[in-house]
Parts: sequence; structure tokens; C-alpha cells
Amino acid sequence: MQAILKTFENLTVKYPKLILLSTLLILFFKPTAVNSQQSIANGVHELTDVKNVEFAWNLRDWLGRKVDSLSMDIYYPTGATSNKKYPTVVLVHAGDFLGGNKTNESSMCDELADYGYIIIAPNYRTGYNRDGAANCTTDTTTLTNAIYRSMQDCDACLRFIKANAGKYNIDTNWLFISGNSAGCTVALNTAYTNDSVANIYFHNQKVSLGSLDSSGNTLPHNYTLKGIGGMWGFLFSDKMINKHYRSYPTILFKGADDVAVPDSAGFLFDCPGSRIVYSGIAMHDRLLSQNTPSTYYILSQAGHGAYDEEFCMENIACFFKSIILKKAYTGIFYNYTPSCPQYNGDGF
Repeated sequence: MQAILKTFENLTVKYPKLILLSTLLILFFKPTAVNSQQSIANGVHELTDVKNVEFAWNLRDWLGRKVDSLSMDIYYPTGATSNKKYPTVVLVHAGDFLGGNKTNESSMCDELADYGYIIIAPNYRTGYNRDGAANCTTDTTTLTNAIYRSMQDCDACLRFIKANAGKYNIDTNWLFISGNSAGCTVALNTAYTNDSVANIYFHNQKVSLGSLDSSGNTLPHNYTLKGIGGMWGFLFSDKMINKHYRSYPTILFKGADDVAVPDSAGFLFDCPGSRIVYSGIAMHDRLLSQNTPSTYYILSQAGHGAYDEEFCMENIACFFKSIILKKAYTGIFYNYTPSCPQYNGDGF
């Protein structure tokens, strides 16, 4: 065939009217490249990020207005293929429960995905009565309501990805959760709360706002988390951590001078009379008392949002990998000291 095409090309030099025929033959017989994004081999294709997957419906916001649906974005590791399943992290965005959305942490999602994880970034409902920047005059009831709604939405997301794991190549044997600031608080409290626990710690919210386990969709509440990555958030009670019920290997990050969230058990926003919450060393100590691996990072002379995202993603990825390898590690680490065995020379 190549010889035939060459002959036509030579003839067109002498007979210009044959140019059109030659061009048509070349185009017709030219080999077509296979699109590697669509097909690599034997039906296997490369996975690409998916945006705006709806996971919850028929909700109400904090002002009682209808919310038709909530959606999430899915980030895949570079080079991920359809013939494999991947450990998965739900990464919850920040926003002080007043705003923000799933795109806030897109750079974090990209970074963490590059370590070999599928990353799920969900939206959740926000909003409460806040008196400007004066935290100590905030309506704590509507704030707790906002946190509870966000937990309902995060739980709906987890139920959805468990039910649709095959469609998105999610390995439900290795499902993790993480979050930044408000997102960390959502992640921690969702991990440790179902309807039974909500009856104890969120009784008024459960009565007024409904079930935690079935809000947004009615898919089974049968997912299992394997670990938590927490960046400067809080848990409503350390007693939620109980080795006979739920106690997850956890990596925590905190600024030593964070006045928004106490580095122990203390008042939220450092406001006397507000609700006592548990963070930092209080959570770390409770996890250790339950024989659960805990790695705690504390950055001196740093406030809220202490560590940079690259450092957090690198160490969260490593900690989750250590859980998968059944080699989860424990310790308190100051400033930017690496905890990951692959960086401090110990290896996995």
C-alpha cells in the first residue's frame, strides 16, 4: 500500500489533476491512532476526573429553603486504569460552616490523588446565625445545627460511594476521611456518629433535623472507615472514641497558638460559657488510651491553618498507607519533622 501511495505522489508531479485523488487515498489509508484515554488494551481505559456527581436530594438549608441536590467531585490518581480499584479518601472542605464548596480544596485533592488515592470532594450545606466576626456572640444552637447538617451530608456521601463503588473503581476495604478546619470537624464527627450516638450528643438536632443515617438518600449505612486525617478541627466529645465501638487510627495537625480550636479540651473560640470541645492533644491522648495509633503534629507559634497543604497531604498519604500495610505508627511530632517511615529512614 505504501508503494501505491508513493506512485500516486510521483504522478502528481507530472499530472497535477491527480493531486485530489492522491490526497483522498492518503487520508483513507492513513493509520488511525488509538486514543489512550479511551482504550489502553483489552477494554481497559484510563480513568479521568468526574465532576458534579449528585449524591443527596430533597434537602432544606438553614433558612428552610429547598436544596434540590448536593454533588461531589472525584479525583483519580494519574495513570489510574479501569481494571483496578483504589483506596479512597473523602476530603471535606473548609469554610467556617458559613460557606465554601467542593472546589476549595482542589489543589489538596490533586496532591493527595498523586499518592495513589481516589479523592472524593463533596459539597455540604452551610449557614448559621453569626454576629459578624464576634465569635463569642455567635448563636451556638444554629452553629451546632449547621455542623449536624454537614454531618448528614457527609454521611450521605459515604453511603453513596459505598453503594456505587464499582462504578467509580473505589476499594471500599480502604475508605478514609479527612478534612481541613470546618471540614475536619465534619470528618471527625461524621466518623464517630450514627443515629444512636446522635441521640446522646446531638439529641436536639436529631429531633429537629432528622436522621443522620438516612438524610439525603436512603442507601444502606454500611460503610467502614479505616482512618482519619484531621487538620485543626474538633470532636464534640472524646468519649465518642471507644475501642469497643469506634476508634480509628488518626493523624492530626494543629497550631500551638490556635485560638479558634483549643489544643485539648476547652471552649470553642476560647469563649467562656461556650460548648466544650476536644481537639489536638486531648484527642491524641484518648486514642492512645484506646490502643489506637495516633500521630500528632504541633506547629509552634502558629494559629489556625498551621501547616502548608503539601506537608499535610504528604504525611496523610503516608499515614494512610501505613494503615493499609498494617504498620500504622504513633507519636508526637513538632514543627516540620517528618513522621513518615519512608522519609526518616525506617522504611515500611
